[in-house]
Amino acid sequence: MLMRDDVISPTVLATGYRGTALVSGLLDAGVRPARVWSYRQKGDQSGAFDDLIRLCQDHRISLGESERPQIQDDELVFLVGWQFLLRGRIERCVVFHDSLLPKFRGFSPTVTALLGGEKMVGVTAIQPSGDVDAGPIYDSRTVQVPPGAPLQAVFDLQTSAMVELAVEIAELAARGTLRARPQNEEAAVYSLWRDAFDYFIDWRCEAQDVVRHVMSVGFPYEGAKGVLNSQLLTIVRASAGPHIAFAIRDPGKLWKVEDRRALVVCGGGTVWIEEAVDSEGRPFYFKRLRSRFLTADTAWMGGFIIRE
Repeated sequence: MLMRDDVISPTVLATGYRGTALVSGLLDAGVRPARVWSYRQKGDQSGAFDDLIRLCQDHRISLGESERPQIQDDELVFLVGWQFLLRGRIERCVVFHDSLLPKFRGFSPTVTALLGGEKMVGVTAIQPSGDVDAGPIYDSRTVQVPPGAPLQAVFDLQTSAMVELAVEIAELAARGTLRARPQNEEAAVYSLWRDAFDYFIDWRCEAQDVVRHVMSVGFPYEGAKGVLNSQLLTIVRASAGPHIAFAIRDPGKLWKVEDRRALVVCGGGTVWIEEAVDSEGRPFYFKRLRSRFLTADTAWMGGFIIRE
C-alpha cells in the first residue's frame, strides 16, 4: 500500500467501532498513523478492540493500551470515541465528534439524533477545551440519514465522512495552514449520557417511536430491550403494524402471534416484533398470546403476580 508523504502522520487515540474504522480508513487513504492508543470499551458488541490489534499488527503500527497516554507536544493527535482527559498540551489535538456542532454536544450524539428523527447528522473536528465539546471547530461534514437506516449504517456513513475530514486535516497540518473557528454558543444543544436503562423500550410511545428506538440502539451497541412477562429479550428487528381501535389501550400487551413473531400494542398504533433473542443470545420465538411486555408503570407489579 502506497503511503502519502504530503501529510503529517498522526497519533490516533481510538476506541470502539468507529475508532477502528478510522484507522482502517486512514490506511486505505495512504495516511499511516505514527502510533495508536486504545482500550477496551464497555458495551461494545463489535469486537473493535481486537480488530484494532490485528490491524496494527498487520501494518506494523505501534499499539499501546492506556486510558491516559502521555502525548508529546509536537504530535498531531486524532481522537475518536475517547472518554478520558489527556495529559499535556492539547493545541495539536483534534477530536472527531459525531454531530454537527454546536448541536448535540455531549454523549451518544448519533443515537440522540436518530431517536429524535433527525434527517441529517455529521462529524465535526474540534480542538478540545475545558467545556463539553465546546472547542473551536476545524471543519465538519454533513451526512444524510437514509430512510429506515439502522445505527450501524449511519455509523458507517459518518466514518467515511470522518476519514475524508481527517485526511484533509493531516494535509492542512503538513502545510501549516490548519486553523479553527469559535463555535456559536447560542446554538448549543446538549445530548445526555445514556446507560443500561435507556435500552428498554417504552411501549407507551407511538409505534413509529418504538421502531425508531429499535433501529437507533442496535449493533454495535447492545440493542433494544424488553421484559416479556419475566423474560429479558433483545429486540433485533421491528416494523410498524396496523392501526387498531382498542376500547382500552394496554401498551405492551401482545395482540397477535403469527409465524413466531408478535404484534404488540403501543401507546399509539402497533408494532411487529420481527426478530428477538433471549438473554443468552438465542433466537426467541413468540408462542403464547396472553403475554405482555412490562412498561415503566407496570414493572413494579411483576414480583406480586402469581403466574400459571
